[in-house]
Amino acid sequence: MMHKDITPFIDYGVPVAAEEERSAAFCINSARDARFVIAAKGFVIVINLENGNSKQIFFPEKNFEYPFSSFSSNGLFYIGAGKMFMVLDPFEESFIYYEVIENGEEIIGFSFADDMEGNIYFTTYPHCHLLCYKPISKDIIDYGSMDPSEKYAGSLAIDQTGWAYIGIGTENKNLVAFHLETGFKKNLVPDSQRQKGTGYVYLGEDSKVYGHMEATDLRDVNYSTSWMTFSNGDFQHLDFKEISPSFFYGTGFKKIHRYQEADYQVISYSLAEGIIEIVKKKTGISKTISFKYTSDGAVLSTICIGPDGHLYGTSMHPLHFFRFNFITTKSTNFGGRVIEKGGGGNICAYASNSNLLIGVAYAGGKLYVFDTTKSLSNKENPKLVIEEEKIHRPRCAITLRDQKHMIWGGFPGYGMVGGGLGIYHIESEKNLVLAHEKVVAYHSTVSLAELTTGDILGGTSIETPGGAQSKEKEGCLYILDWKSKMVRKRFVPLEGAKEISMVFVDQFDRAHCLTDQSIYFVCNPYNQKILYRKDLSRWGETVRNGFVYDMTTNSLFCLLSKTLLKIEINKEKCIEPEVVRPLPSKASSGVVLNNDRIFYGSGSHLCSIYTGEDEYLKEVMED
Repeated sequence: MMHKDITPFIDYGVPVAAEEERSAAFCINSARDARFVIAAKGFVIVINLENGNSKQIFFPEKNFEYPFSSFSSNGLFYIGAGKMFMVLDPFEESFIYYEVIENGEEIIGFSFADDMEGNIYFTTYPHCHLLCYKPISKDIIDYGSMDPSEKYAGSLAIDQTGWAYIGIGTENKNLVAFHLETGFKKNLVPDSQRQKGTGYVYLGEDSKVYGHMEATDLRDVNYSTSWMTFSNGDFQHLDFKEISPSFFYGTGFKKIHRYQEADYQVISYSLAEGIIEIVKKKTGISKTISFKYTSDGAVLSTICIGPDGHLYGTSMHPLHFFRFNFITTKSTNFGGRVIEKGGGGNICAYASNSNLLIGVAYAGGKLYVFDTTKSLSNKENPKLVIEEEKIHRPRCAITLRDQKHMIWGGFPGYGMVGGGLGIYHIESEKNLVLAHEKVVAYHSTVSLAELTTGDILGGTSIETPGGAQSKEKEGCLYILDWKSKMVRKRFVPLEGAKEISMVFVDQFDRAHCLTDQSIYFVCNPYNQKILYRKDLSRWGETVRNGFVYDMTTNSLFCLLSKTLLKIEINKEKCIEPEVVRPLPSKASSGVVLNNDRIFYGSGSHLCSIYTGEDEYLKEVMED
């Protein structure tokens, strides 16, 4: 008997062939020639605005990390990505210096500044180190950490008296003054005022340092009611009218450095669209320059099956929304404009109800409602219903069996500890948020399931991706009566586990769980008894949304980064996880089950793996 061809592994390509622009700068040499340089993940684009020519230049040593800031000085372009510090000559169109800095930091170049001698200073994440690169000698000096607890050193400026000033936040804002010659360091924000927020500094066009301590986060820095000027390691207050403009234009990770020195004004630029819109300052004549580049596309976030039977998902940085047709195996990218306020985020979790697909997104805890029976439009479908800062980074969402409510959770915003839990009424579009103190204090809900009683089982994380310091040691499970908004039980199932990343409740009310360290366990959530435990880390790292239940085989599939496993659900006992097969392409996001295939994201690629038995596959291949 001949079988239909079944390919064990399929790569469907890149649904979102786009990249997100990060920071940019004008580089102007001694001859007054200018280049506009755009930084992106793994490369830069150098554009000659006079003739429209462009050149893509990849980071050295196949570095594909994200940059967070960039800087222009004496015609050169400075940038950091991951642990690598780089210097680009945009006129020679090549990197003339780079160095991998091993000082325990994850990100080099979180903010930049220079001094009168042309030395380049930059900060790091997550311990707020201050470093200096000397272009003449090519030496790099590490002055060490500028704050013992904060992670983000988002701004930096050097005055004319040998002092560096660093704006720090997010949980406990700070402004640090550091004397470069003696190493003397002091905090300029009194301990009594070190609360949620970010200190901010910049070098003005008049060569003086300005700033304030009223920013709520890393983006909200350009407005204050109490400005200051800094000199000799101290500050004095001044009126807003007395401050000089910054050399940076914009906010967050999309600032332009030295924009005011160029002959052109940049109206907008987009890597996703491959265009830059500019205006000649002297004549007021505008033009649009198109440019091309190559990339492996944007990394995929969580995927799901919509009510219409199609696969849906978004990319990350930039957020583009796409749909995949299982029959034609073709993807349709609807771009980023259909998602209101989408920007550089992603939809992290989904739930379905009737013809509606509901997605919750980073950044800002946005909740979108898609009507899958209607065409997509950036004005009506999908609809941005709410924004909830207490769930700034959503991680999970489920529709309840009553088909009227959806529960969702995740991490809070910058500088906050403990995420909220949302109870969303689908018909009225009303959302009630339970603060973390009402659920599990200082925890964030990252996994959810519904018990047969109708109560909610939640899994928590103690992590704080917004820069705050964690206040707990272990993640936990809790049982919530969502109608009364009361938590019936809270307990720590595994000692030392910081996060219960995934939860699935089987038909016997047993909770199948996976931690962030790939520890799989089964427990009775009512009496808290651990029924089974196994370390699965040899088969890979935990993949977000990596559980999916197959009703036809009564099996729970578990997708790890390197392997697909299957767990048979048995009433009498817990069954050992079974390896289905290793993944030819590493999984980074999951997961959808359709027609005996598990679909998942592998970086920017959409892939699938066949779930059938190896012996059957062997027979197919022999036929």
